[in-house]
Amino acid sequence: MLPLETIKFCTRCGHAMELREESERLRPVCPRCGYVHYFAPQVAAVAIVTRDADEKLLLVQRGENPGKGLWGLPGGFVEMGETVHDALTREILEETGYEIEIGELVGVWSFFNDAKKIAGVAIVYETRVARGELQVASDSTNAEWVTCERALDFPLAFETHREALDIWNKRNSG
Repeated sequence: MLPLETIKFCTRCGHAMELREESERLRPVCPRCGYVHYFAPQVAAVAIVTRDADEKLLLVQRGENPGKGLWGLPGGFVEMGETVHDALTREILEETGYEIEIGELVGVWSFFNDAKKIAGVAIVYETRVARGELQVASDSTNAEWVTCERALDFPLAFETHREALDIWNKRNSG
């Protein structure tokens, strides 16, 4: 099902939505009250998690699709009422058990989720473990501390993670 087909009823008046051309795109429009539904991209907050003890970073093995069984940087989607930093702090705690300190922005990437037919923006930050013990979340099957060079050899779920690691590695190796 395409996102256009998921909006069946108007969130303002409850009337059935129709697909119409609006602002040069096909969009769900309410014929009763005129409400037009605009699909916003999903925003993902992603972390390169490091620790003081060594120069390793944390990868998690995904337990859910997309990319089930592949590896990636911890993170997740920004929820309503959160800033990117709020979401990053929450997601890393949920996925790893670590409280983090957020450092420099590594980069911002656009992506397209083919399975869900939705656009997104991934915002990647360098972070450092402040406290906590590693606890693998239910949506992951494993977690491993690795060097950046080794991380780039892992089967990564998302190209944006590979690009972020490459930029971070170049920034920190020179």
